[in-house]
Amino acid sequence: MKRKQKNNYPSFWKSMAVVMVILLINGALKHYSGLGKNNSAEKTIAEYAAKNGYTLDDYPKEIREMLVLNDETEEFVTQYPAKVVNFKPEALDFSKYKNCTTPPRLMQWDVRWGYMKYNGGVFGLTGSAPTCLSMAALYVLHNTSMTPVHIAEFAIGGGCENQPEKLLSDGARALGMSVAEVPRNNRRIREAVTEDNCTVICMTKSQDLSPFIVIKGVDKDGNYLINDPSSKKRSNESYTFADLNKSIKRIWKYAPMSSQSNP
Repeated sequence: MKRKQKNNYPSFWKSMAVVMVILLINGALKHYSGLGKNNSAEKTIAEYAAKNGYTLDDYPKEIREMLVLNDETEEFVTQYPAKVVNFKPEALDFSKYKNCTTPPRLMQWDVRWGYMKYNGGVFGLTGSAPTCLSMAALYVLHNTSMTPVHIAEFAIGGGCENQPEKLLSDGARALGMSVAEVPRNNRRIREAVTEDNCTVICMTKSQDLSPFIVIKGVDKDGNYLINDPSSKKRSNESYTFADLNKSIKRIWKYAPMSSQSNP
């Protein structure tokens, strides 16, 4: 007599139901976590606005979103309506960068220049490329006039405000640097980064990084150190070549104009 074959369908559907419940719970947690960040940012902005005679309507959505995504931007975001109108960058003393031994870390949303108009918005949102070029030029040229303000004004005057790749290549040459594109190869990038008085800027394709970053060195474990102009936190982390390679679109090496080294 044949044994009756066991029907596995009920257990299959039970397993599927468990999986669906887990996915729903995870989705809900992410959703409410996001809401929590959003509510916290909105509360911070609303409290500052109320104390200083503003309303949430004085803060564009993209400015409020900055604080949701990055709590480092609180000063820049909360002061936005007071600073952005008729903003003029303050005089900058960059003398401490005269003999810097690595590209200095600068943030595009620094209140000293972040409210400038640039490429259809404010520099704090749109100034990734010129901020990176400023970091590179300060290190490579040891010229303390190469501030983010100077680079932004240079880009605007040269017609490459909305052409960041042109700014980072032709523009950088006009500023006095030797520029060469580097292949997306671990050995070649490492050579460019570790060569004396040279640095690298990368154009990225990842939302996990700014559109442009500086690779400023290599740590004791052989991982890359970066300056991300929109995040101090990301700038404090190290990255393997695999980490960066999946995010990189183009790479430029910067050296003194007299340098004859190849990328």
